[in-house]
Formats: sequence, structure tokens, C-alpha cells
Amino acid sequence: MRTAMSLALVLALAVSCASPAAPDSPAGAAAIVGTVHYYTLEGGFWAVHGDDGMTYDPLGGLPAEFQHESLRVRATVRFRQDLSNTHMVGPIVEILSISTI
Repeated sequence: MRTAMSLALVLALAVSCASPAAPDSPAGAAAIVGTVHYYTLEGGFWAVHGDDGMTYDPLGGLPAEFQHESLRVRATVRFRQDLSNTHMVGPIVEILSISTI
């Protein structure tokens, strides 16, 4: 029970830390800016370490063209609080758009 409450608190904080997306973005979207990093946990995966200190775990992984260590990116994402995985580095996000900066 305590673990579930801790996870809920972390997810609530993560959602509150991301910036609102542009006005023409889909409902529930948020903007993140950060650096791509490869994590060796659970067999390895690519994620975005946000400038806000949060690590965002892309649902389905990062597109291949963005899988470069230390690549700076800007993304519009939707938080997927209805999902879980074994990475446990931060919130799972569905990438709606992503670009390099």
C-alpha cells in the first residue's frame, strides 16, 4: 500500500513539473525539453532526462532517429498513468511529437 501511494505521489509530481504544451496541442499534452540517455536497466532502453530533473520513459521507446546519447530534444507528450513497466525511472509518456534542438 505504501509503495502504491509513493508511486502515485511521484507521478503527480511529474505531471505538475512538465510545462503545458502549445495551445494547438491535444488535450492533456505537456511539453518537455531534455537530453536523450541510454539506461542499462532491464536490458537497456532510451529515455529523455528532462531539464526539470525528471526522466521520461517513452511508451514503445524513442524513434530510432532520436536514439543518440546526449541529443537535446523537445517533445510534446501525454502522460500514461494507466500503464506501468519494469524500467521505473520516471513517468511513462506517449510521444505526440519530438524534434531536436
